[in-house]
Amino acid sequence: MKSSSKINNMPNQITPQTVGLGLRIGDQETARVVAVHRESGEIVGAGCLIDNSYVLTCRHVVEAARNDVRDPEVFLTLVGVEGRPTVTAEVLVVGGDGPENDLALLLIVDGPLLSVKPVEFANPLRHGGKSYSVLGFPGGDQQGRNAAGFLHATDAIGLVQMDRGGALSVLGGFSGAPVWSSDVNAFVGLVVTELANDNVSWCIPSRLLCQFFPDLHVRFRIPQVDRPEIHDYEIDDPNIELFGLIDDNGERRLEATISRNGEVQAVFKRINNSQPLRGKYVTFITYPDFEQDNEDAYELFAEVKGDEAKMTFYPEEDFTFAAIGDGGDTALTIDITALRKKLKEVRKLKRAKR
Repeated sequence: MKSSSKINNMPNQITPQTVGLGLRIGDQETARVVAVHRESGEIVGAGCLIDNSYVLTCRHVVEAARNDVRDPEVFLTLVGVEGRPTVTAEVLVVGGDGPENDLALLLIVDGPLLSVKPVEFANPLRHGGKSYSVLGFPGGDQQGRNAAGFLHATDAIGLVQMDRGGALSVLGGFSGAPVWSSDVNAFVGLVVTELANDNVSWCIPSRLLCQFFPDLHVRFRIPQVDRPEIHDYEIDDPNIELFGLIDDNGERRLEATISRNGEVQAVFKRINNSQPLRGKYVTFITYPDFEQDNEDAYELFAEVKGDEAKMTFYPEEDFTFAAIGDGGDTALTIDITALRKKLKEVRKLKRAKR
């Protein structure tokens, strides 16, 4: 078993030749929960079913599930899959030291064919004040129990505190379970540790999950409640305040071109042979009064293809737009006003050379 915070050269996923078992239709925020147990059936924690092949959980849950630390196999019950099948999984990679790295990736190696689309997590602009709910197995309870409450902002080591808001606290047996937030309408992390006597617990947020498992699908989100208030549309440029003024950090670059008809073509790309782009999506954030049918100026999502993600938009006025990638870890911006000025200078120079 390899210990690493990065995952490379992953084995090919199991590809069903026929339609396999799917997730239950109702309550899909808990349908991906996996019960992690010993061969005897004793449940020691939880996990998240990522897709047909992979399960994400905590390293300490895996350690508790094995009789021998050298044993690569772990037993799982897919509680939200039709028929609640029990499968065998192999431990592929575990995280490093510290609760923020308490992660393990499992590969299902023996079980029925599955037909489960990849899960999506979200990394919100702010965690603080968002609701959460999570299904776990306190005391090894096979039925499972739901806990709910409210999130706090990320702490000094990157974890998100979860305060109790319902009848039940997050207890031992919840570790590894995916945390759902109805305020974000997505999974936002994985339970990692708890202090039951104080009615608080913690989860590893999506951006750290994406550092550990770069293929995890993560969208950076700015829920309505977190969007900046614009006092003067002629002066205020909230993207500068939120995301800075960097368009190239040495590993990622944001480029843009403007056509004569006003079309902006933006590209977020990997540069300098750096690590591949993570998280599957890049979020492009334009300007709050940007209007286009069926689109949200704060959440224009572009799928990563190879080493880049592209977005096209048609602004009616100048502003600074942002691109957030790598599961929410990388923020780059471009000032369209400066871009137009540079473009005019280039065109003027070309005319002078004729």
